[in-house]
Amino acid sequence: MKTLYENTILIVDDSPEIIDIIVDILEDFNTKISISGEDALEIIFKDEPPDLILLDVIMPKMNGFEVCRQLRANPQTMEIPIIFLTIKTLKDDIVHGFEAGGQDYITKPFDGRELIERIKTHLELKAQREILRNVNVILEEKVLKRTEELKNALEKLDDANKELQGLDTAKNNFLMMISHEIRTPLNGIVGASSFLKDTLNEDSELSIFVDMLNISVERLEKFSTTALLITQLQAKYKFPRETINIAELAEYCIKYNEESSKEKNIGIVKNIDNYEINIEANKGLIEYAINSIINNSIKYSKEGDIVLLKIYTKGTEKIIEVNDNGRGFTQTAIENLFKPFSVGEPHYDDNVGLSLKAAKHIMEAHGGEIKAKNFLQSGASVSLIFK
Repeated sequence: MKTLYENTILIVDDSPEIIDIIVDILEDFNTKISISGEDALEIIFKDEPPDLILLDVIMPKMNGFEVCRQLRANPQTMEIPIIFLTIKTLKDDIVHGFEAGGQDYITKPFDGRELIERIKTHLELKAQREILRNVNVILEEKVLKRTEELKNALEKLDDANKELQGLDTAKNNFLMMISHEIRTPLNGIVGASSFLKDTLNEDSELSIFVDMLNISVERLEKFSTTALLITQLQAKYKFPRETINIAELAEYCIKYNEESSKEKNIGIVKNIDNYEINIEANKGLIEYAINSIINNSIKYSKEGDIVLLKIYTKGTEKIIEVNDNGRGFTQTAIENLFKPFSVGEPHYDDNVGLSLKAAKHIMEAHGGEIKAKNFLQSGASVSLIFK
């Protein structure tokens, strides 16, 4: 006979009359019956476990509490809903039933409609738990799959990163080799052009071409040196460090640039708040950075202008700032000024160099930074900031 519900309910009671009543009430369900606790356990473990158990509490030999405890101790039956059937209504007996592992209880004599609704409720809860368990299994499988995919992706990324590091090393080695190979013949060209200049009459037409050659060689030599320096800094080359007084170093750099400043009648004014500001750095690199911003200001200042060099502290920062009254930077130049080997725009003419870009790498290697800005009216400012 086909039933309305596919669920199987095991009725365990030592009273045949009670069993008959319950079977009639549960006519829409598949039912199994047992008249003792021992027989119930045999049925449950021998056949496929039922979906729900109606379990009498008071039975000879093995009571309902003991049957429930044994079912809860077995992984195959630990989650079967159990509703106790009892004539006891004392609170301690009810608590005892829940402690044994029962989900619910109903007292005898019971109302058939109430019994059916209790059964439906627990069967629905059981079904929801099974759905949730299946969802969890699916989610765990997906998590394992995604974890494996992520692991594979990370391995590929690690391989790609190692390959990229290898390419970066190869690039740096190549640039260093190119810079070296350029500088070697340059030394010969510099010597030869200097000799030609000394031997030629200043009024000679060839002297003009020799001067052009000297300028080109100087620019090429400067480019080679700067490119090599940038390559070393990008390759994280370890430069030695020492304690440096930046005021003394700045004054040395001012003297170093005196000749070029006098050629344009440009005065270099210094404003040093504290002559005892020291940093731990590579002296040669910091000297290069200071010379770069001073030389840049002189180059783009008008004849007769003033270049101001300031040294001061701001909180924990130690700052070397160089200001000029030139035309300043274009917006494109501001955005690309410190990007190595970028096209960008120059300060205001067509001479785009690498010195400020090298200064950026020098400051980063020392945990600092370089900043550039324009003044409202005219001129620009470049700062070396040591943290």
